[in-house]
Amino acid sequence: MKISKIKYQLLFLVSFLLLGACSEDYLNPEPRTVYTEAEIWKTMENTYLYINGLYKPIYEYGPYGKKYAGVALNDGFSDIVKYNQHVMGANGGDVNKTILSSIISPNNPVLSDYSYEYNRIRRINEFLFGLENYATYDEADKILMEAQARFFRGFLHFMLVRSHGGIIIRDYIDGPNEAFKARSTESECYDFIIKEMDFAAANLPRKWDNADLGRLTRGGVLGYKSRVMLYAERWQDAVDAAEEVIKEEGDLYQLESDYDKVFKTKDSKEGVLSYRFGGTLGHGFHKLYSPKGDKSEGIIGIAGPTLEMVDSYRMADGSEFDWNNPEHAANPYANREPRFYASVLYNGASWKGRTIETFVGGTDGFEQYGSQQSGGGTTTGYYIRKMIDEDAPMDGVSAQTWYEVRYAEVLLNHAEALNELGRGAEALVSLNKVRERAKLPKITVTDKEALREIIREERKVELAFEGHRLWDLRRWRIAVDVLDGKRMHGTKITKDGDSFIFETVECDDQNRVFKESYYKLPVPQSEINNNPLCIQTPLW
Repeated sequence: MKISKIKYQLLFLVSFLLLGACSEDYLNPEPRTVYTEAEIWKTMENTYLYINGLYKPIYEYGPYGKKYAGVALNDGFSDIVKYNQHVMGANGGDVNKTILSSIISPNNPVLSDYSYEYNRIRRINEFLFGLENYATYDEADKILMEAQARFFRGFLHFMLVRSHGGIIIRDYIDGPNEAFKARSTESECYDFIIKEMDFAAANLPRKWDNADLGRLTRGGVLGYKSRVMLYAERWQDAVDAAEEVIKEEGDLYQLESDYDKVFKTKDSKEGVLSYRFGGTLGHGFHKLYSPKGDKSEGIIGIAGPTLEMVDSYRMADGSEFDWNNPEHAANPYANREPRFYASVLYNGASWKGRTIETFVGGTDGFEQYGSQQSGGGTTTGYYIRKMIDEDAPMDGVSAQTWYEVRYAEVLLNHAEALNELGRGAEALVSLNKVRERAKLPKITVTDKEALREIIREERKVELAFEGHRLWDLRRWRIAVDVLDGKRMHGTKITKDGDSFIFETVECDDQNRVFKESYYKLPVPQSEINNNPLCIQTPLW
């Protein structure tokens, strides 16, 4: 491990940051306000309290966090989710400002959390320095701790690479003479990330006992690595990582029999890399994304699926939904595949003992985007159902588990990488496992180009609202085609007696913007100003 020999004081830790990855039964520390360097290494319990704080980014970058523009669903930057708020600010206004205008710049990167990521990387480097120099635990215990820390160092470097391409690798505590450092190439960054994840995978257990549920496992690291390798376009590495997880199918991991059960099960075997909430630590996703009729006042119903997303869900027989088909158009929400009913709240859906009303004037009624400050109604005619905890109180938090990597994603990662290697017949095995759970017909196409489009569409539907869509469009280099100069749509429903009139409407009031330069975002201008060796991203 490359660690500076200069002694640094570890950061003070506010206790709430340290209550992270484990069940509430595991953590029962004495109440404290801060932990000093000496206290961190005083006992194994204290050291693990520090390590618990390293887990926080797992959920912060997912739908239960608020990493980009102050919202949970970064899918709002893509074609599948529309935020209702058109007034600047949190709760979706800044998302719409970003997608409908050219505001991304070195002074406003938006889809990056540069300072936060490097600050957390520094914390990890300080921890690893202390682990090497101050900890007196058995070597096996130290290696377990190092493995967890190094995974998160790789995780945070990947967050940066995902946004910016090649970045500055910080793998030890920088002294005053090392503050200036050049960016590494993207390939070099992936080499480093692989090294971190391989070390973690080699030194973490297949599973922990019940007292440590929620900690990183070998399979969790490899499942995440299979995702990272798709971004790096290192297809064989993605296949290899995914297959190590697939080997555990039926023992450690498996698809839930019912798609709807995944996010309603606290410790689902579909969870490969998870974040378990416990005690008073929870999230408030349900308070912001539940339909308007769930709460009489306050902020609610801030985003919904676009028609582009809703129409992607197949009919129960696997055929495409088509508004030009009179039978489909007369009853558009009948006979759809199971993932539609588990993911989308539509007019007429059953919800918490009532019926959803997204028609104009209904309890959860339609609002034209931009007509006024959003009152919680839907601008697309739909709300999100998936991942919303129906049992959580509207004034409280949910302890619902966040599944950062699901087994279904690992199978889709495996299928995509195999297809890119020209091994389409093998790819079908993993792809069809996902489709079979959705009760859809098996795919038999093995042509590389055709199968690529099928796999991409399957990711869009299977992983909807889980934070993949924007980043997939970027890594596939099709975001300009899908987003730039386009407007997304919704369904305006008008009640006419006992029947409904369905009208397709735009849910954007101007064309969206996604420039070629957005594929590799700028480094913040402050980094350029303070670090003369750091060169700005091309096109910026």
